[in-house]
Amino acid sequence: MKVLITGKNGDISTAISEWLKEEHGFETEQISLRGEKWKENDLSAFDAVVHVAGIVPKDGVTAEDFYNINYELTKCFANKAKNEGIKHFVYISSMAVYGAEAQISCEKGTVKSDTPCKPISDYGKSKLLAEQSLKLIEDDNFKLTIIRAPSIYGKGKTEYLDQYKHITEKFKFIPKAFIKNYKSIIYVENLCELIYLVIENETTGVICPDDGQISAFDICKAVRPDKKNSKLLGLIFNLFKNSDRIRDYYGSLCYSENLTNKFDCKYRVLDFKQAVSKSYER
Repeated sequence: MKVLITGKNGDISTAISEWLKEEHGFETEQISLRGEKWKENDLSAFDAVVHVAGIVPKDGVTAEDFYNINYELTKCFANKAKNEGIKHFVYISSMAVYGAEAQISCEKGTVKSDTPCKPISDYGKSKLLAEQSLKLIEDDNFKLTIIRAPSIYGKGKTEYLDQYKHITEKFKFIPKAFIKNYKSIIYVENLCELIYLVIENETTGVICPDDGQISAFDICKAVRPDKKNSKLLGLIFNLFKNSDRIRDYYGSLCYSENLTNKFDCKYRVLDFKQAVSKSYER
């Protein structure tokens, strides 16, 4: 199996390339989509493409950047891939296409199979436009898989976890609060294994993966296992549950379990505690 991965030097694209090669014996190659040179590449030798290249929210990124890179570039590249005989196109999209926000109400903060896509950010809107453009060219000879990834973490990519490490540094104990409010996140190697299973089984459609039912409290305990938890501090947090900050950090923003059980969850090669530990390895 020969697989092309977009994103020449990106952490996630590199992780996918190395995982498919080292764990499953695939032949992989990464390609940069910066500039115009990529248009000269012949893609006909590849069996599948994993399209990772894109732009995420960060300082200095404009709305125009999102639409030019996440939408227009994806559409242009996908058409080239189809015209040159690629049989399977795997697109790494985002949970942001739903426009969901963290909620203290577990019900309101859970994305389900009937949750409509209503992105509120330019990032989410650009990813949804890209999905729609891909669906327009999907056919029997151009299979399409859309992976709506939640926040991704791993070695060298601990930004999501670090915000909880920062919270725990402010308190002597970890607040034991909202322990049934879950956060959908995914360890990069679990995402890599999912991509392998998708390609190996020629799976199509929309996939919404995560690492399982993990609460903010679980994340705090994983990043600072040396700290004890406090029910009293948790009760205080409950008193301020309508605070935007409490809601953002501790509220539910997750996929329902029936959305994440693709391949009977065999893509979860590491459990959450193992994944966090490995993410911080030197």
